[in-house]
Amino acid sequence: MTGPQTRGQSRPSRRKSRGPSGDATDAGNAAPRGALQPEQLEYYLSHFAQYDALTELPNRSQFLDRLAGAVARATRNGQILGLMLLNIDSFKAVNFKHGHRCGDLVLKQVAERLKQCTRKSDTLARLGGDEFAVILEGLASKDVAPVPAQRAIEALSGPLAAGVDEIRITVTIGISVYPLDARDVDGLLRAADAAMCDAKDNQRHTYRLYSPELELKTRRDELRRAEVRQKLARLTPREREVLDILVAGKANKMIAYLLGTSTRTIENHRASIMDKMQANSLPELVRMVLDHQGPAAINPVTPVMQDR
Repeated sequence: MTGPQTRGQSRPSRRKSRGPSGDATDAGNAAPRGALQPEQLEYYLSHFAQYDALTELPNRSQFLDRLAGAVARATRNGQILGLMLLNIDSFKAVNFKHGHRCGDLVLKQVAERLKQCTRKSDTLARLGGDEFAVILEGLASKDVAPVPAQRAIEALSGPLAAGVDEIRITVTIGISVYPLDARDVDGLLRAADAAMCDAKDNQRHTYRLYSPELELKTRRDELRRAEVRQKLARLTPREREVLDILVAGKANKMIAYLLGTSTRTIENHRASIMDKMQANSLPELVRMVLDHQGPAAINPVTPVMQDR
């Protein structure tokens, strides 16, 4: 069953196109050569307000409008609607290792591959950063929702050309379905995000369908992270420096060298940190911090003034 023709790819293409005055442009979202007339300026400002400049996909604002329209149609016609949230795993590492220019090339190729594996009736959008979304209209049942998700994972499994490098990525997808999982736009987004986060926490490079149990798990995780955040706030600036290096796996002597202080002082800081964080062991402390802050918690430390 196919829905209305609202595919996210229905946007100005890379081919020569014409603006409101008929002037040729070099790309779908490029302005015509020469000075812009008021009606031309209005046309291009309107376009940029609705489409992502890098991938030329609908942006978050346009996507939310289309999702609201899709929910209204599904309600009116008694149909099932699916929502996929897709996140590139460890994309920050791609930018760090290969540079942001290569990262942009990867995002553009991800968009192209997703366009090739989605239906004309689907809306594909880039929500920002490394996150994409697909609206799946006219689904026969919730059971068929994983089919486009698996197709997207397979489409992105091959190497991506980024300049002189070939880069391999994986993606994680969360899926929610109207009206079974939620009955409005915000609810669908929350449900798909909860499913995606659960997949990232447990496996990655897979998809996850939303279930009510995930909502409870998400709330428990939020409460646990809030508790860790409160504990971290009780640490002094020096204790935070020591904690960062502990999480990075450095021994007391190395920490003392990096911070220009004595091993005894570091031992005292470490004992205070363990007490304030209510951690019974160093591995438990590290897991606590990484669960709250992620791998970004491991930061390089610049030597500071001594506090002997």
